[in-house]
Amino acid sequence: MRRPGYYAKKASFIASITAGVALMSVLVFTLITLHSQVSHASGVPGWNAGRIIDDMVFTNNSTMSPGQIQDFLNSKVPSCDTNGQQPSEYGGGTRAQWGAAHGHPAPFVCLKDYSESGETAAQIIYNAAQNFRINPQVLLVLLQKEQGLVTDTWPIDTQYRTATGYGCPDTAACDSQYYGLKNQVRWASRMFRAIMDNSPTWYTPYILGNNYIQYNPTQSCGGSNVNIQNRATQSLYNYTPYQPNQGALDAGWGTAPCGAYGNRNFYLYFTQWFGSTQTSTPYAWSLDSQQAYVDSGRTKTFTDAISLTPGQKAYLRIKARNVGYSAWDKSNVRLGASRPKDRSSPFASNDWLSSSRIQMVESSVAVGEVGTFEFTITAPQKTGSYDEYFTPLREGMTWMNDIGLYYPIDVVTTQPAPNSTNTGLSSGATLNTGEYLLSPDTQSTLNLQPDGNLVVYSSYKARWSSITYGNPDTKRLTMQGDGNLVIYKNNGNPVWSSGTAGNPGAYLRLQTDGNLVIYNSSGNAIWNTNSYSTPDYLHRVSKVLPTGVMYKGQSLKTADGTFTLLFQNDGNLVIYSPTRATWATGIVSDQVANVVMQGDGNLVVYGKNGSPLWNSRTNGRGASALTMQGDGNLVLYGNAGPTWASGTPGVQ
Repeated sequence: MRRPGYYAKKASFIASITAGVALMSVLVFTLITLHSQVSHASGVPGWNAGRIIDDMVFTNNSTMSPGQIQDFLNSKVPSCDTNGQQPSEYGGGTRAQWGAAHGHPAPFVCLKDYSESGETAAQIIYNAAQNFRINPQVLLVLLQKEQGLVTDTWPIDTQYRTATGYGCPDTAACDSQYYGLKNQVRWASRMFRAIMDNSPTWYTPYILGNNYIQYNPTQSCGGSNVNIQNRATQSLYNYTPYQPNQGALDAGWGTAPCGAYGNRNFYLYFTQWFGSTQTSTPYAWSLDSQQAYVDSGRTKTFTDAISLTPGQKAYLRIKARNVGYSAWDKSNVRLGASRPKDRSSPFASNDWLSSSRIQMVESSVAVGEVGTFEFTITAPQKTGSYDEYFTPLREGMTWMNDIGLYYPIDVVTTQPAPNSTNTGLSSGATLNTGEYLLSPDTQSTLNLQPDGNLVVYSSYKARWSSITYGNPDTKRLTMQGDGNLVIYKNNGNPVWSSGTAGNPGAYLRLQTDGNLVIYNSSGNAIWNTNSYSTPDYLHRVSKVLPTGVMYKGQSLKTADGTFTLLFQNDGNLVIYSPTRATWATGIVSDQVANVVMQGDGNLVVYGKNGSPLWNSRTNGRGASALTMQGDGNLVLYGNAGPTWASGTPGVQ
């Protein structure tokens, strides 16, 4: 990534007519403050170059809803000069005349009225904030300090093109691959999140600790060492790699020789619009990462939700960043079972301090650093679905901020393997296009799709494929007598093979662990897709059908086994309680092919000829998931909530 820098609104057109401005950074300040509605107070009270904004403030993505963002934008520009009727600040008549003369004619669209691909600017900002867990207030300030978009009453298209200045270095033209408001906001948010997460795949020249930071792009202006105390401040320097010198600080909103204003203006806009950038909380945290492992060495993660049989163990790790202003000590900072606080967890193990407390690994954790909680959970005897919440606390003083951290855990009994007859291919057997294999536990399928791709699905998620899509003339998959597994076209030409020829009598099996394996005649594995699940699917249930396909013999089931949605071999889709069938589509026919959870939100039962036989009538609702709830109700959930239900809650 090229380091983002300053890119002035209307700059490329005004630079030639604005005299006495040598640096782009000065020009940016001049143009942005020309339209801003802030008072120009002297000085920058509370400025700390090493702690511009606290992590907790920077990542609080719950500060504003889409409606509140829209109201904020409306308040900053009560009246947009859409037609450019006001006199131009840059000469040349009206704003419309200036724009037309420089290739940017009216109408001018203010940020409060802007939309892209059907999304308003407010929604774009909100979505990026939620997706990357960044405070939407930070993104609003970024749009203002880079292009003045929040308060500009007649923005031109180039301001939206490089709205956050992402991909716009001080020494080169902006990179066109990042153009567009949505693109700019999302890339800026992605970079902020990568720095917050200390991502090894995202380069940053800054570290927590001492860094030499210049006062200006011109090296002769000098700089000084800055002790960067947290990730949020590191993120801002990664975005705008300069600090204000004393002259720029003394000037408040004004200019100074060798001044740079990006981070100063970020601080000023934020504090004036939203209040302090600092938390007043001595003990606070943000999540760096959470994992769940199958093994005590913590090398193998669960591929889906944690699923355990009674008495079985799992091994968890939570990395928590100290974003308060007090250091953490192992003797009094703990991880507590929460919601409610101090509850006794049914998953407590011997390495817990008590049934509600877990000890920190490190002896102490400084402000800005990360503490680790590693602990074991042991599944209780009672089967069912659990949400285990955890929150750090300072013993005897305070619980820290509850961010809703939890682990969803299913406690299940070992499932008996159904007597499935199409679990593999013997030597010489064939699977035709559109057909599938079903693992003994019914949780995995092997599909030769009409597009020519061979795919292993487990719990309705793709785990492996032959990457041979784009071959609609594919005819069959054959487990050849020589031991080679081959996909053939209609004309007899091979598309893909396992490369296992020379093993006569070899056979193919789709296993309960989700792995597709070729065994030789002696029973030794000679090839596999490495698509195994940990643990195997006999120790778990599927409760949710995301966008995907369900085949006859497959099911959704509650963790305690009380309710089951079964796609029967007779084509009927049925909910069973412990005593009876509680709901069904009523489609009984050997012509039923599959049940599809479509990307448009519609749940459809299809016939073998491709015709729909039943549907939930929820098309157009967007990506949805079908869930077999613990209360016996089968519910379709979209982004906005439930869209359809079987109407069977509590029916036994």
